[in-house]
Amino acid sequence: MQRRSLVLALAGAFALMACSLPTADKEADAKARALYEQIRSGADLSANADLAGDLRTPQALAELAKVKAALPAGAPTSVANRSWSLSAGTGGTKATLVHAYSYPSATVVAQTMLAKGDDRLWKITGFHVRLAPPGAPGQRKAPPVTVEDQPKDV
Repeated sequence: MQRRSLVLALAGAFALMACSLPTADKEADAKARALYEQIRSGADLSANADLAGDLRTPQALAELAKVKAALPAGAPTSVANRSWSLSAGTGGTKATLVHAYSYPSATVVAQTMLAKGDDRLWKITGFHVRLAPPGAPGQRKAPPVTVEDQPKDV
């Protein structure tokens, strides 16, 4: 009886290890976090090869630079993945990643959109941020700055 229980327990453990939860694409996640850090630190985004062409225009770069002014001072105390989605089709793969950057005075929720085309490289196609007071993760406000390569219907 003990042997049978041990075999069942091992089989269950192996089944759980085989069924891992899906995770965000690590490369897309790294590019999204890197863009936020570049904006926060005031880096020259015109040199960022990860930005799609429409985000490298002078107007889009100026909009991205405005984001820095909206952010709390200093580095975030923590970063958490809030959500992500991936979709694939004949036009390539698209990803949307949402990160929460915690500061003592606010939480910055950043949504980064990326697309992967025939070259199989992620390019950042959009970026949105909104600020919420600490401890208000579900609060929905219009983003103070929105930059993306294609306008959305409202």
